[in-house]
Amino acid sequence: MTTTELVQPRSGTRALLHRGTLSRPASFWFIGALYTLFLMASTAPSPMYSIYQQRWHFTTTVLTEVFAVYAVAILLSLVLFGSLSDHLGRRPVLLAGLVLEIASMLVLAVAPGVGWLLVGRALQGLATGLATSAISGALLDFQRPGSNHGSLINGVSAGLGMALGSLLAGALVQFVPGPTLTSYLLLILGFVLAIPGVLLMPEPVARRGALREVLRPQRPTVPAGKGWTFALMATTLLASWIVGGMFMSLGPSVAKGLVSGNPYLVGGLAVAVLAGFGGLAQLLLSGWAARRAVRFGAPLMLVGLAGMAAAALEQGAALFFVSSAVLGTGWGLVFMGGFRMLTGLAAPEHRAATAALIYVVAYLSASVPSVALGFLSTVFGLTTATLAFTATAAIFVTTAGLSTFARH
Repeated sequence: MTTTELVQPRSGTRALLHRGTLSRPASFWFIGALYTLFLMASTAPSPMYSIYQQRWHFTTTVLTEVFAVYAVAILLSLVLFGSLSDHLGRRPVLLAGLVLEIASMLVLAVAPGVGWLLVGRALQGLATGLATSAISGALLDFQRPGSNHGSLINGVSAGLGMALGSLLAGALVQFVPGPTLTSYLLLILGFVLAIPGVLLMPEPVARRGALREVLRPQRPTVPAGKGWTFALMATTLLASWIVGGMFMSLGPSVAKGLVSGNPYLVGGLAVAVLAGFGGLAQLLLSGWAARRAVRFGAPLMLVGLAGMAAAALEQGAALFFVSSAVLGTGWGLVFMGGFRMLTGLAAPEHRAATAALIYVVAYLSASVPSVALGFLSTVFGLTTATLAFTATAAIFVTTAGLSTFARH
């Protein structure tokens, strides 16, 4: 998920090399919807993981590795191609991301074993990483000058996408035949229908340099002279994505252990509550200053984490979901504030490159702790792992909140 505060879009009409059929406002909303679709696909497998475990008899450690391979693939894609759309253009990069995403959905739909599941998630991570920085840059390019609507739609689209993906996939798995096939086929249809939209949108980026240079992998970058500021603000990403990564990999398993009946729908609901309340908080409180959002969100996250620890100890389903809502609200605010501060450092010509580095920090924060948590869950049990998760996350959340009081 993303939010930004903001650098103004490039002025003048010369930047629009290909005006396309869609207007700039229509392109803005289309890009927001496309980001929602990508994030729906990212959480859609969550309710299916328990089915895969039953079919192929793998441990919780392997389950978190399936989540981690997605995050690592995103990292690889961002490191190699994160700024590519700043040089090649938004449209070609988005098209490549869509084609790769469709391929990943096909692999997941027909996966006969855990190896294919890993391959499918890796392909999906590469596709999402390729598209994410281009989408972030396009939202800034197409937003109304002088506004931060790009930040708002970016964050809300991410929260809405993750919530809908998990919830709808959980419902389909619970009530529709072909539980590990239907969701992927519907997502493939959505991505295929998105291709004409990308072709019709205007191209806001002028290709810079020779084609050979443009196609060379471009590394994500820290804004010049702002390394310390970037590192300090990045603590907000560490806090929010550690919580997001751990919750989305093991949250459904915890929820299903607390509620009897409709286990797949309950598993999807767990992620939907966290992401949905996060997106709603960003939508309702989008006018808040970045630091205010972090300072208000961090205490909410601490309360939510404490509630989740208590729910794990007492086996309380109601407390778990209420705590998830509180945690999700704080999570959305902390990420919104942190991402706004970070992207506000970027120059227009390096928007995608800076966004790519932000996502590198984010997904690294999500993947490494999730694998460690999966190992703890396999060895010591899910309750112990949940307590370790809440304690570790609380440390990072506290650090993120205190970082906003730094003088510089």
